[in-house]
Parts: sequence; structure tokens; C-alpha cells
Amino acid sequence: MALWPRIAPGTAERSSNDVLSRAGGGSPSERASRQAGVLVRRQLRLRLRKDFDAVFRQGRSWNNELLVLRTLPNDLSHSRFGFVTSKRLGGAVVRNRVRRRLREAVRLLSLEPAWDVVVSAKAAAARADYHELNRAVSDLLAKAGILKRDGPAPAVQT
Repeated sequence: MALWPRIAPGTAERSSNDVLSRAGGGSPSERASRQAGVLVRRQLRLRLRKDFDAVFRQGRSWNNELLVLRTLPNDLSHSRFGFVTSKRLGGAVVRNRVRRRLREAVRLLSLEPAWDVVVSAKAAAARADYHELNRAVSDLLAKAGILKRDGPAPAVQT
């Protein structure tokens, strides 16, 4: 049995990999691009209550068995998305899983710019898998006229 206090003195220092891991990992250029990506993603989200309220009050809505989609044109050069997952779906793990799946489904689609979109999950969405949610989001965005029609949708990796 090895006695841990007798580790060679030179190995007690932190390795460069350990330092990089604590700093976010990767090279400095990778970290900078990852931070820039966070800022871009933040711009693509509806974050303020007043923005959500505007979409709910003034926007149009479409629904299917899994989701409710609400849209409102904005004056920006990009679209912003918000996701609503109520406690009716289940616990935090279930709500977060549904939110992650919806974000990924929207991320993969080619969409028209200048829209504020709120996607609300119905209780049935908690039992749906990723492909069902992806199909439901695509159908609703197509009905709303936000899905670009200029080419085939990118293939979804399974």
C-alpha cells in the first residue's frame, strides 16, 4: 500500500494542465473565442421580463400538442429566443432537459432575422424525445413564416 505523504516533492506542485483546467482549459485564443461566443449567444436570448411580456401581449401564437410558439417582429438584425418551461413539466432536471433540447433544435435551424420568439413547452413535452421536439419546433416556425425556405434544413445528427 502506498503512503501518500511520501510522494516525491517535485510532484506536489500544480501541473500546467491543472492550471489551464481551472482557467477554463485550452489555449488563450480558444478561451477568447469561447468568451466571444458567450456574448453572441447572450444577444440571441430574450432575457428581460419586459421583452417576454411584449411578445406575450403583442405577438401572434401557434401551437401543437407539445409546444406553444409566440412571435413578435423586432428592430434588430438578429432574432432572439426565450424558452418557458413551467413546473407542470416536472422537476428541475426535466425542465432543464426540455429547455436544452429546445435550444439545440432552434440552434440547428436556418431562420429569418428580426424576430422575438418565445417557445413554451406543454406538459407532453416532458415525455417527448429530442426528435419529436425538433419536429414540433420546425413545424411551428414554418407555420409562423420564420423558417427560411431557401434550401433544405441541415441534417440532424443522431
